[in-house]
Amino acid sequence: MASVVRRPGFEEHRRFRSKRNNRCAQCDVFLPVETMVLGKPLDGGRWHIVCDPCGTVSGGVRPEDRVGRAATGAARSAPRSTSAGGAAPRPKPSRHWSTLVRYLTACVEWESLPDPVRQRDQHLWTPLDLWIESVLSGNDQLLPASPELTPLFEELGEFEAVYYGWPVVVVTDGGGVPYVAPLFLRQLDEPGGAGVPLASVVPQINTKLLDRRWWRAENREAIEAAIPDAVLDFGKAVALTALAETLAAAFGFPVGGLDPTALLNRTSTGELFRPQVPGIFNLAMACRGLMDAPARNLIKDLNWMAEATDVDRSAARFLFEQPPECTGVAESCAITLNDAQQQALASAATAPLTVITGPPGTGKSQIVAGIVAEAWLREESVLLASTNNAPVDDVIEDKAKAVHPALLLRTGNKEKQTRLRSQLETLLAEGVGEAPSGDPGDLQPPRMELDQLRRELRSYLQGAQRLLDAATARDRARRLVWPDGQSPADIQYTALRRRAERALGTRWRRLAGWRARRCLRSVGLADSAVPIADLTGWAAAEERYQAAAEVKLREVDVERMCADLTAAEAAWQDVSRDVVVGRLVQGYAAGREALQRLVDVLGDDSSNRSAMGEVMRAVKGWATSALSVRGNFDCRAGSIDLVVIDEASQCNLAQVLPLAYRAKRLVVIGDPHQVAPVVTTASAQLHRIAAQHGTTHEALVEVHQTHGEDSAFTAFAARVPGGPYLLDEHYRCHPEIIGFCNEQFYEGRLRVLTEVDVEDRSPRGLEWRDVIGTTAPGPAGQSSVNEAEAAAIVDWIRRAEVPPEAIGVVTPFRAQAGQIGRGLRRAAPDGRFEKVKIGTAHTFQGAARHTMLFSAVLSKEASAGTVGWLEKERNLVNVAVSRAQRHLVVFGDRVELQRLGATTLVALANAADGDGVAPAAEPTPAVAAVAALADRGIAAKVGGSVEGYATTLTIRGPQGTMLDVEVTELAPGHDPVRVVRQLAWRDARVKAMGRPVVRVPGWEAYLEPDAAVDRVAARVRK
Repeated sequence: MASVVRRPGFEEHRRFRSKRNNRCAQCDVFLPVETMVLGKPLDGGRWHIVCDPCGTVSGGVRPEDRVGRAATGAARSAPRSTSAGGAAPRPKPSRHWSTLVRYLTACVEWESLPDPVRQRDQHLWTPLDLWIESVLSGNDQLLPASPELTPLFEELGEFEAVYYGWPVVVVTDGGGVPYVAPLFLRQLDEPGGAGVPLASVVPQINTKLLDRRWWRAENREAIEAAIPDAVLDFGKAVALTALAETLAAAFGFPVGGLDPTALLNRTSTGELFRPQVPGIFNLAMACRGLMDAPARNLIKDLNWMAEATDVDRSAARFLFEQPPECTGVAESCAITLNDAQQQALASAATAPLTVITGPPGTGKSQIVAGIVAEAWLREESVLLASTNNAPVDDVIEDKAKAVHPALLLRTGNKEKQTRLRSQLETLLAEGVGEAPSGDPGDLQPPRMELDQLRRELRSYLQGAQRLLDAATARDRARRLVWPDGQSPADIQYTALRRRAERALGTRWRRLAGWRARRCLRSVGLADSAVPIADLTGWAAAEERYQAAAEVKLREVDVERMCADLTAAEAAWQDVSRDVVVGRLVQGYAAGREALQRLVDVLGDDSSNRSAMGEVMRAVKGWATSALSVRGNFDCRAGSIDLVVIDEASQCNLAQVLPLAYRAKRLVVIGDPHQVAPVVTTASAQLHRIAAQHGTTHEALVEVHQTHGEDSAFTAFAARVPGGPYLLDEHYRCHPEIIGFCNEQFYEGRLRVLTEVDVEDRSPRGLEWRDVIGTTAPGPAGQSSVNEAEAAAIVDWIRRAEVPPEAIGVVTPFRAQAGQIGRGLRRAAPDGRFEKVKIGTAHTFQGAARHTMLFSAVLSKEASAGTVGWLEKERNLVNVAVSRAQRHLVVFGDRVELQRLGATTLVALANAADGDGVAPAAEPTPAVAAVAALADRGIAAKVGGSVEGYATTLTIRGPQGTMLDVEVTELAPGHDPVRVVRQLAWRDARVKAMGRPVVRVPGWEAYLEPDAAVDRVAARVRK
């Protein structure tokens, strides 16, 4: 209902009938047609309605006019007073927030069941001596007690439970080891006098049996399709049997023999039957399983957050609203960062939400360390987290320690807390060192010098590009009027343009014609049929060119300016590091007592959280895994100043939501073109969960908040105006290798700046090896293998002169990884190849090797389902390829891949035939002018490459030496300073490989081609 609110200054209130129903914008309830509204106030304000459930005021009333609840988000959590003087009702959370949180909670609960247990671990599972199954397919709420069940309940751990289920499914892992689990299951409570009660309210499909590790790619789509869209028919024996048979067929098992009213129980020997081979069996069973402890902690956080009314104090609110744009600058830069990273750092220092996309090898860990150091300077608490331990540990061990060993402290699960206690005890005993003499005021001079150098270089580059653009536009316009390109001299272009525009704008036809002819006569075109519009365009283009040509360009040395800029950045970084370390030393001194209390309570979650909150007031930098956050940090909105989520593309939204809720400001870093979150819930079940919680899967897809199709990265990236910041400079892979990823996944937006060691004579680049083999099912029909490719890879490793620890073998299929591993062990029983890392793309996420071998597997007999799965999961190829630092060897059957339509792998084969560089585009006029070297007797080839670095012109000198000629032209929409610095670093890489580089400004190449050609020719003759 809507309510009457009386306030002084109102002369009346009355009952009022609206013409339509009104929906409250906050809690989304309908207000009835007949509502009580405020009458017209004496000061001429507007009528408005107050919603009883949430107190929201509609009708445009000022925030201070609201009664019982303020308009600000902070005050919305305060309870409204009651007229009777009783207890104030608790404010209700936002409907959209609670819907999302409860939907994600249900998804996590669905996936938190125990894993299948090994068949040989008979102390963890047992078949049950039952003739009829009536708990799942009937309505019984009590399981009969039996001697087989009692041992399973003995000494259960904190996150252990006993489950009952039917029918029994046996699957095998990549090594052929059998595992057993029920297809449908319910959790059991402790046995009582009359039997064993059921702990879970409803039965479930065992989602852990749907995990990708158990099934071939083509089976997964059939399994997902077999999950019903409607509520499962538990309690109905016929319907449940039909569903079990449908799933059995999707698993690839023989169908038939399933009947809950006639279970198998004992063998002919009188013992309970324990199946050992893959299949589905008409048995009831019980198993002891370890519930997913991190998932349980996550569920506790989500359940708390579902009732939260203070979400608007946290960065989680940006899932529902667009964050404001911030244009602040970073105060410091304590670690070496390129221009793109510095821009992202500036946003992270001030913006409430920053999203950064970092393709492979672009320095994600570098920017994270810079963000943490900047937070120390601002005296802000900062928490780094990810679901993957590797990126967090990489930042701490490799990047943060470059600033100071105590910049970032690592906490997490019990093991991590034990290590933290030892580290803190050492820090308390030895201290963190003395503070440098740096002062925050020292940052201003180098920052001002840096900004001044940037402005000067940007001004020159923009002037040079304006001149080139104006010259080319002038010549295009001139040819429309003067086909031979020669126009009269001494023309006043401004006056001519004005007369031509006047003629063009004249409406009276005869007068317009007379004025147009007069303009044409004034330039000697009396008998010409040149349109007056072309004459106008030519005069305007000549005018713009004259203005651009007035800028003095010859006196500027771009190479020197870039060197000065680099030196100024180094000075700024040195001062920044001293100031940050100074703040760090002060923080550890101020937090010494709090750190000691934290050491004393580590391991006790509730005390640990309280102590951690106190410590973070002084010691600012912390890191944890996303699923350990509950045991270390209080679940309070905005309790941490800045939270950084690394590898967010691998995190689902449920895992990151508790972190976003704890954050005042949030930085999300990831790459949507790499490994996505692993989700085992079938699509049909996700649709059903969404419907059960008052929304639809389609609505969640629209806002990028699904559990199955989105990640934490896509959810927050969708809210950022203008899109995420792109880290566009790549430094890790050989240019030929990353060239494939750049074209296939990143639209050619990466600037490849990898150093190539040509002194090292070992193979490098991208190589394809054709292997004719056959794709076959893996052990027990699981995954896929190609024995010919596996043998070829083993032979390559045996013959290669590469240390085993520098080699990695990656494949999309787990069974193929097992096949290769077994082959290496047979080839070297002495274990000399044990350090060769073998696995799928998921194994190598965040890792890299000097040399990578890639097994495509797909060949003859590969099914359309397997090919379709790989194309759907093509990001796995991106991850696999980008793990190779120097040399990537791909083993596959090119002809069969083309026949199968494996588009991504065919593109990889084609890239191996080339040089990792996209075909050269049509030469620009400036490049064409320099290419006229042929008129001087010098052969110049347009296009080409050096170790994957594209070249504009390649010239062979008299002694056979090769020369790279580059013409500097800047595309619109890009920061010219960043582009020119990238070009300078690119030239340095090419020069280091023994190829001299001559760079000619685009305006000089176009306007003074003879001088530019003379300079290049002179260099060739040297």
